[in-house]
Amino acid sequence: MRIKTIVDRYYGTNCYIVCDEKSRMCAVIDPAADFVAEEVKRLGFTPSFVLLTHGHFDHICGVDSFLAEYNVPLYIHENDAEMLTDGYKNASSLLVGGGVTVNVTPKTLLQGTRISLGELSFRVEHTPGHTRGCVCYFCGDAVFTGDTLFAFDRGRTDLYGGDEQTIVESIQKLRPMLAGKTIYPGHGPARTF
Repeated sequence: MRIKTIVDRYYGTNCYIVCDEKSRMCAVIDPAADFVAEEVKRLGFTPSFVLLTHGHFDHICGVDSFLAEYNVPLYIHENDAEMLTDGYKNASSLLVGGGVTVNVTPKTLLQGTRISLGELSFRVEHTPGHTRGCVCYFCGDAVFTGDTLFAFDRGRTDLYGGDEQTIVESIQKLRPMLAGKTIYPGHGPARTF
């Protein structure tokens, strides 16, 4: 597995390109940057799908441009699907003065869903609290945690769908699963537990 991190220059959001080296197929996680499609081309990978860790605007603002270039499925947890078309719910109307939305109908995920990519497999772990549909994606020794868990902090809970007690419970559930794994968060550096 090869992981390429791209940091969006506007919001500091980590976008990940995860490649199965054998097949040269890749998944794109949280394409917030407009140039993710260009980077996939430069690396010579073929995308299979896009995974969203949650529906906040800073994780979805590059989705339409990426899917205009690559006609692949878009996945998000069922509880956050509504955020893709509502600037208030995804916080873009509140924080950047404009409604960021996605014009593609996503496929929805549930707890425990597995998605294959060549010899790799992503397992969905529902970790609500930052939003109602936040998820982490487990793939080998990597865990893509979005804004549920950062290297030394966790996501905020004061926006639509956020809940303080729920995120605490999600992180308590998540911690035992992280031993020996490296987390790749939505913002900031990766960290090995």
